[in-house]
Amino acid sequence: MLALLSLIASEGGEAKEVVNPVIPDTPELVWGAIAFFLLLILMYAVCLPPIRQAMRRREDQMRNDAESAERARVEAEQVRRDYDATLAEARAEASRIVDAARQAGEARRAEIIRAAEDDVAAERQAALADLDAARTTALDGLRPQVGSIAVAAAGKVVQRDLDVAANQSVVDEHVRSASRG
Repeated sequence: MLALLSLIASEGGEAKEVVNPVIPDTPELVWGAIAFFLLLILMYAVCLPPIRQAMRRREDQMRNDAESAERARVEAEQVRRDYDATLAEARAEASRIVDAARQAGEARRAEIIRAAEDDVAAERQAALADLDAARTTALDGLRPQVGSIAVAAAGKVVQRDLDVAANQSVVDEHVRSASRG
């Protein structure tokens, strides 16, 4: 019904100008352009500097963070090199200690072996001295018997009785020469 009333009102009155909704009027375009440029100047003067400053701060922060990360990486690399050097020094020190202990052990072993060999040599000398003494004692104990047996055997060979006292010096000389060789 509203459409009908508007149709009747439009027919009955004066002829009005038709407004194009797509293309606005020239004064409206001018005022719109002035408002747009004022708003653009306002945005450029008031809003854009803080945005640019925030962007600069963000770039500076990113640059500082990148520099900090690079410094941290360099420091970590230096710490790793120091750790490797310390580890190498510790290994070298451990190797030196092991070598020194090995050398000390070898020296102690050689000393013990030398002492044992000296003890064996001393015991051998003592045993040889005891053996010589026992042999000398045995020979001294057997000399009179050997002399009488040798004279009796010689007497049987020549088939006559020989005097033991007269021939004892010959037997003693022979026994002495035999005991030396």
